[in-house]
Amino acid sequence: MSEDDGRALRELAQLHAIVDKLPAMLAYWDVDLKCRFANRAYELWFGVKPEALLGKHIETLLGPLYPLNRPHIEAALRGEDQLFEREIPDPAGGRPRYAQAHYISDVVDGTVRGFTVLVVDITARKNAEEAVRRMERKLRATERLTAMATLAGGIAHEINNPLASIVASLDFGLERLEAGQSADVRTALAEARESALRASAIVQSMKLLARGDPGKREPVDVDATLEDSVAMASNVIRYRARVTRELGAVGTVLGNPSELAQVFVNLLLNAGHALPEGRAAQNEIRVTTRRDGDRITIAIADNGAGIPEELQTRIFEPFFTTKDVGGGVGLGLSISAGLVEAMGGEISVRSKVGEGSVFEIVLPAAGEQVPKPSVAREEPAATPVRQPLARPRVLIVDDEPALARSLERVLSLDYEVIVLTSGRAAIEALVDRRLAVDVILCDLMMPAITGADVHDEVLVHRPELEGRFIFMTGGAFTPRGRDFLETVRAPVLEKPFGTATVRALVSALTKS
Repeated sequence: MSEDDGRALRELAQLHAIVDKLPAMLAYWDVDLKCRFANRAYELWFGVKPEALLGKHIETLLGPLYPLNRPHIEAALRGEDQLFEREIPDPAGGRPRYAQAHYISDVVDGTVRGFTVLVVDITARKNAEEAVRRMERKLRATERLTAMATLAGGIAHEINNPLASIVASLDFGLERLEAGQSADVRTALAEARESALRASAIVQSMKLLARGDPGKREPVDVDATLEDSVAMASNVIRYRARVTRELGAVGTVLGNPSELAQVFVNLLLNAGHALPEGRAAQNEIRVTTRRDGDRITIAIADNGAGIPEELQTRIFEPFFTTKDVGGGVGLGLSISAGLVEAMGGEISVRSKVGEGSVFEIVLPAAGEQVPKPSVAREEPAATPVRQPLARPRVLIVDDEPALARSLERVLSLDYEVIVLTSGRAAIEALVDRRLAVDVILCDLMMPAITGADVHDEVLVHRPELEGRFIFMTGGAFTPRGRDFLETVRAPVLEKPFGTATVRALVSALTKS
């Protein structure tokens, strides 16, 4: 052996030693798919010594992986380099590895002689990516639960209203049956059924936010989802603002119903938080949809405090928030932006301090639909004052007509009953018209003018009515409502309540 040959063999041995220490599999397979070289990593990954691989067909090594890799092998033999990922079972029965494989064709003078295989372990990267995905799913679930928790007080209030009506109607019906007077029972039962269906509808609306496979995509009706979202959020925001809608029958987008509802509810709640309490008549949240060709735009606007210009570029960042401590962790808008982007859309904001904000979502339409004329809607006007009867007089103030009618039926057996369905109408009747009453049975949580507002305004002008109030509540979920209940000196009825309880309280006040 010549000196040059000896040097070449030593260099080859050194190179082989270096290749054996690589934290990756490196091998060469000829056109007959026979192994001509393999480093020591194959022993670690497949439990096969590289010497045993020499001259063996690649199928012997890959086993059940061979059919999966065959298209890449055939492409490499055509001179097309391949890069792909694969899960590789652990020969010792442990957790599988994740690999990135690179097949590099060996082409000489236009002829493919084989290909080099370089396989890199990407298990750590895959595990990190999966950890990130798990964290994202948890954050989305946490944000959804946060929204549901925010809505919980309002939902409890809205469910307790129809439940109170159901209880009152059923109590009335049972009493009439026991007295042998069944004429009004059908009406009472019909209203109880109507209230029960309404409570069911409230629960169903909450299911929209709670359900849904995050990975599932289907055509989602934008206007219907927006209406459901407004219905959910309105249980909270209607005590801060009036909601107006102008929906353009814009059709569907490809997405997930619960995720789209999560975005809408989050923006609606944010709009409500941007508006001060006590100005519900002046505060407004505008919800609009329009379609321009194959793009659908949803806008949620408020006339609140607005966002300073220097903060507008940051509000979609994770954990950025302008709320007080305990008011939020700053994930709502970030997650909303991610959900919108996953549906192929984008979200943006326009805002001016002192004038309010407009959040716009633009999504690709899922199909064609001829737009119908848009319809603008606002909250209904208050029910007019009923003509008073004779006997001790009870004023019922509640924005829930079914409950007010149920209470009217129960109390009208013994009292004159006047029903008003707004706090503003109550103030006008008691302050401006000096309506004489013995008892004021007043709901606490009402839009625009709350029961607390009625109490405070009336007593300024008519202090003799102090001690004449009975408050009804299905849940005080605003700071003002909670503070009022802690300090007011008046009986409080928790909805739902029985008719015997309300009769006893009314009777006690009319005799005092």
